[in-house]
Amino acid sequence: MIKKTALVLAALVSGVSTQAADLSVTLDTTYVTDYVFRGVQAGEESIQPSVEATYGDLYVGAWHSSALSNKTDLTETDLYAGYNIKIDDTFSADVGLTRYLYEGKSASDTSEAFVGIKADVALSPSLYYYYDFDLEVSTFEASVGYSVPAEAIKASLDLSAKAGNVLTHKSASEDRVYGSVGVAIPHKLAENATLTVGADYIVNDGGEFIDGEADGFVGKLGLSIGF
Repeated sequence: MIKKTALVLAALVSGVSTQAADLSVTLDTTYVTDYVFRGVQAGEESIQPSVEATYGDLYVGAWHSSALSNKTDLTETDLYAGYNIKIDDTFSADVGLTRYLYEGKSASDTSEAFVGIKADVALSPSLYYYYDFDLEVSTFEASVGYSVPAEAIKASLDLSAKAGNVLTHKSASEDRVYGSVGVAIPHKLAENATLTVGADYIVNDGGEFIDGEADGFVGKLGLSIGF
C-alpha cells in the first residue's frame, strides 16, 4: 500500500513538474520616443510594459502604453490571446483576438480578430490579416526579419521590415499604406534577462506621423525578463 501511494505521488509530482515546464512567462518594459500604431502616431514618448504567458501553443497577454508627455492624456491597454497551429515543418498559423481598451480623450474600446501565416525559412516571412469589428477596419501586414549573431558580446543585430495596408470599410478616404524598417540590438544581461536598443524608420501615405510629417524615426529601449 505504501509503495503504491508513493508511486501515485511520484506520478502526480512528475505531471505537475511537466506542466510547469510547459508554462513560460515574459515581462517586458519598453520606452519609445513616439508610440506609432500601423504607421500613425498614437502618442508621444511613452512607456509600454507588458506581460505574456505561454503554455504549449496557447498564449495570453496584456500590453499597456502611457504617454510621458503632458500633451496627451490617452492611455491604452490591450488584452489578447492566441493559438499557434503547426501546419507542417515549414509553415504555421496564428489565430487570436485582441481587445483594445482606452482611457482619456474620445477613443472607444474595440475588438479585433487576427489570423496569420508564418514560414520557418530564410528571413522568417509572415503575413497577417486583422479585422476590427467595432471600427469595421481590415488590415493586411507582411513582415520579414533577419538576425546576425554576435556571441562575443552576448548580442545580435536584428533587422526587420514591415508593410501594411489599412482598409476602412466605412470611409475609403481614410485608407492608408504604411511601412517600416528597423534595427535592434538585444544584449543578454543574464540567462533570462535581455536589454534591447533599437530604432524604426516609419513611412505612412495616409496621415500625419510626427509634427505633420508622413515619416520619421522612432527610438526604443526595452528590458525583457523571462520565467
